[in-house]
Amino acid sequence: MDIKRIVQENEMHKNKNTWAFEPGDHIVIQIKIDGSNASVRYDPETGKLAAFSRKRQIVRTKDVDATSKFLDYVDTLDAEKFQKYPDYVFFGEWMTRHRVPYPEKYLNIWIMYDVYDLKADGYLPQKQVKALAAEVGVPYIHVLYDGPFVDWDHCRSFMRITKYTDGDCEEGIIVKNMSKLNNPDSRAPFVLKIVNEKFSEMKAQKAPITSEQEAAKKMAFATVEWMVTRERVEKELYKMRDEGISARGVWNGRMEADCPGDRKKNLCGLREGRGGGRGSLRKTLR
Repeated sequence: MDIKRIVQENEMHKNKNTWAFEPGDHIVIQIKIDGSNASVRYDPETGKLAAFSRKRQIVRTKDVDATSKFLDYVDTLDAEKFQKYPDYVFFGEWMTRHRVPYPEKYLNIWIMYDVYDLKADGYLPQKQVKALAAEVGVPYIHVLYDGPFVDWDHCRSFMRITKYTDGDCEEGIIVKNMSKLNNPDSRAPFVLKIVNEKFSEMKAQKAPITSEQEAAKKMAFATVEWMVTRERVEKELYKMRDEGISARGVWNGRMEADCPGDRKKNLCGLREGRGGGRGSLRKTLR
């Protein structure tokens, strides 16, 4: 399950919703990590923690994969520490090998970055999320900046800082607007992500074509070329793997060098979930 209302970096400066970030707003900038979206919630009926992937509850099978390893990890957590929060969904990233080469010390751990209150129907402020992570005994996502919003260039300046990659560039940053958190009067996003160019799912667009007739013809091909990238296909394949869906062309966490056109086109038709309204999230989790 994704953080709700996330916008791609490529859409950022031309998306009308970025006006919601105003100078002086309290923002928190965190490192964006490239793992598997995973969440946990205390189940009062069983007295245990239920585990979820991006779209469904994770149940144990005979297969040994990223999801089974996450279940093994969840079993090590002290469920009693979550007991007084039955209405909280704890979101985090299960650190497994995708595109970013993380060192062994950061693999097979779960890093918390958000908490959703089903009863209050909204996300908790990051100050509370950090305190809860310490209370239940799990690592909290690395924070690069906690202060007033200046501008987007200021936000981008933090992309040079590394924590989990031992010097290589991180996948990107997440910018969260605490001043607009759960604002019922605004449809603008209060969470935006900026992805490093190295890991971007979109290709840089070429200069416009002068001939109108040629432009119409080439624009269609340019649009497909712009959207259907190896990075995007690879990301969707990793998501399929995390959800337990078999995808030919993926072995040992690596993708084939060549992806047949039809398969590539179909995979890229899968749009990254933005998370629905709060009601839909509540319905999904229950």
